[in-house]
Amino acid sequence: MSSSNFITRRDFLKLSSAAFAWSMLPRSLRRANFNAPASLGRISIGWGQPVRVEPKLSAKVVAYKKYDDVIPLYDALEGEAPWPSNPIWFQTDGGFIHSAYVQPVENTPSGNPLTSIDKPGVWTQVCVPIAESRSRPGSLYIVRKLYYGTVYRAIAAAQDDKGDWWYQLQEGIAYSPGPYVPAWSVRPLSEGEVSPLSPDRTDKRIEIDIARQVLTCFEGDTPVFSTRTASGLSGTITPKGEYHVVRKNFTSYMIGGEGAGYYNLPGVAFPSYFTWSGIAVHGTYWHNDFGRPKSHGCVNVSNEAALFVFRWAPPALPYDQASLIAKRDEGTLIHVI
Repeated sequence: MSSSNFITRRDFLKLSSAAFAWSMLPRSLRRANFNAPASLGRISIGWGQPVRVEPKLSAKVVAYKKYDDVIPLYDALEGEAPWPSNPIWFQTDGGFIHSAYVQPVENTPSGNPLTSIDKPGVWTQVCVPIAESRSRPGSLYIVRKLYYGTVYRAIAAAQDDKGDWWYQLQEGIAYSPGPYVPAWSVRPLSEGEVSPLSPDRTDKRIEIDIARQVLTCFEGDTPVFSTRTASGLSGTITPKGEYHVVRKNFTSYMIGGEGAGYYNLPGVAFPSYFTWSGIAVHGTYWHNDFGRPKSHGCVNVSNEAALFVFRWAPPALPYDQASLIAKRDEGTLIHVI
């Protein structure tokens, strides 16, 4: 493996979830505090999340944070685990909040907007905690909130009455031309940022360990990347066995389930499907609780980890296509154990 394609420890820590990076360190090397995975966090679950004076469940609650609140993250540390797989707490204003339902986010508005977009469009990723889509540029009414790290294809650029630029979105949120978002709220992705990694290697495989909730990418017998996962719940378990990547998308609008299990998730980042029934490795923004089953059968990973798998695992999806079905024996081997 060439040095230019080797995933270093630094890259690994950036691409893997904070909880996994923490768990992989020998206990003797763990510090009480380490850098938070992002400068901000978005509350990603609907009921109030308690901020406590200490990182443990019995500690006094000093505040509750509601869905879509954006809070500062100062540090992360190992505290009392509400469940064995996730002992990570974030330090925020006034105390500590458990990491499970706090999506790490940044607020990095995009500059120099595109003023024209050629067909078929440009892939974009939300670069602020919450982007507000609207039916037309400058409209007062929000159609849908779009969350940090989600991916959409921008198919047109337009100005509002004030001269501000907006992008019209399609794939990831609509099958036909859809809503508009302010240009500063999404970041165009270059072809290089989504191009294949180590394309010369023909010995790639992925192992997904359900018991350990860990996904590992191998080149030959050498692991080159690993990340924590959240696989299918009982009743919607991720099937064990040997598979291959059968389809890849830049983004997916995932809708399904019923009752309490209903989900409606636009902009799911970089899904790599390995069953024809729609089970994929894909990015996640509705929770930050990797290490235990949580999904409807798919393999949830962080958006950063999903991008790595998308780039690394053949087949390569050309930039001008939204989806690609793998040819026979072309897709990367995936072994779910």
